[in-house]
Amino acid sequence: MKKIWSRLEGELTSKASEILESLNLGADEADVEALEEYIGQELPTDYRDFLIMHNGQSQESNPGFFDMFSLMPLDLVQESWDELEGLRDDAGEDETCPGDWLPFAEDGSGDMLCVELEAGGISKYVSSDENEELADSFEGWLADIHAILKNGEYSYDPASGFGIQPQGPDEEDDDDEGSVSDDDDVVVMDNDDDDDETSMAYKFTAKMIELYEGEEKVGTVAWGDITKVRVSSYAGDPLISINLPEGSDPEELEIPANVASSDKLFKYLGKLKGWDKEAFEEALANADKDEEILVWG
Repeated sequence: MKKIWSRLEGELTSKASEILESLNLGADEADVEALEEYIGQELPTDYRDFLIMHNGQSQESNPGFFDMFSLMPLDLVQESWDELEGLRDDAGEDETCPGDWLPFAEDGSGDMLCVELEAGGISKYVSSDENEELADSFEGWLADIHAILKNGEYSYDPASGFGIQPQGPDEEDDDDEGSVSDDDDVVVMDNDDDDDETSMAYKFTAKMIELYEGEEKVGTVAWGDITKVRVSSYAGDPLISINLPEGSDPEELEIPANVASSDKLFKYLGKLKGWDKEAFEEALANADKDEEILVWG
């Protein structure tokens, strides 16, 4: 474990030093044992060893660790275990995940990376889709991240709030010019100025929202530029209004909450500092009852 972490630490030092700076000091042995007693199972040795080196990440840190996920310290691991236990009790393991999955990283939208306490593997719990197996062990997961960094198959922007973003050698960078694909969301909103309609496509990436009119990319909005997020109603459905600084072009985006890739939008919004997921979900549920609800900013 120490060997692979030393290698990964070297790559992070030269390519993503902000991530290293965000890591907490190691946990006390007594605190690790207290978690094991609380959940009634021992932690896999490699994950346990990592906690002794680094007790997750500072929750005030920017960016995350890997992809959209931030490593949780022990107190949040325990809270997330309780949350997942509640979901398993309510919906059953078939609809959630096996009972020995312990969350160790979260993305702010309900998805979590989990270590399998019995087998030691790493899997992703996905709140709105099928779960995903990631690695045979925690050490193997770190080794995969090391390989991604060493081979240059990643993108990273500390200002985005995200960690190392895996990117295959044949993938185009999110910043490359291009047109929207059939998988991107085309949102048609009425134009109050005339009888025409404005067809706007939004592409949600880790760094920004890309704006397209037809095949033409007409602008970008960095997540860090958002000043307010409000929820209202449009044609009977929840509408998310995103405000930008005065003088921006545009100064506001209006995106229906039911766009096909709303899961991406919700995940990235969930990374905004101080984001309240429960307040956002409540606003969406009550959009037809109130004129407008401020959920962030």
